[in-house]
Amino acid sequence: MRPGFEEFDHAGDIGIEARGRDMAELIANATRGLLALFCRGGVEPRTERPLAVDSPTQEDMLVDWLGEVIATIGEHDELYSEIEMIHVDGRSARGVLRGERVDTTRHDLRFDVKAATYHGLSIERTADGLRGRVVFDL
Repeated sequence: MRPGFEEFDHAGDIGIEARGRDMAELIANATRGLLALFCRGGVEPRTERPLAVDSPTQEDMLVDWLGEVIATIGEHDELYSEIEMIHVDGRSARGVLRGERVDTTRHDLRFDVKAATYHGLSIERTADGLRGRVVFDL
């Protein structure tokens, strides 16, 4: 089975193309893609961090959500391995990240992602649901 996301290079930055049957699954898979940019795995789900965003459009919701994930990683010096979407509707998203503190002796760190951007941002309907693309500043 294909993962719900793929990475793509973008002029010195990096992007994620995520897929989902609905907006909740698209956000979850985009989050998994983002988390994979930070670390190649080995993160234990020892702590939980709730997240919530309210946004006027689906595109804003995706960027706002991923921005909250990035801010939470920086604020708590944690990495996350699990995402659970609790509620997603046309204007809001609620979920939980699970992970642990960064341990440079155990975690295979990759990129220091600074922000989710609107550059090249898209969400499209497909035969299988939704496909979204987002570029991250490194």
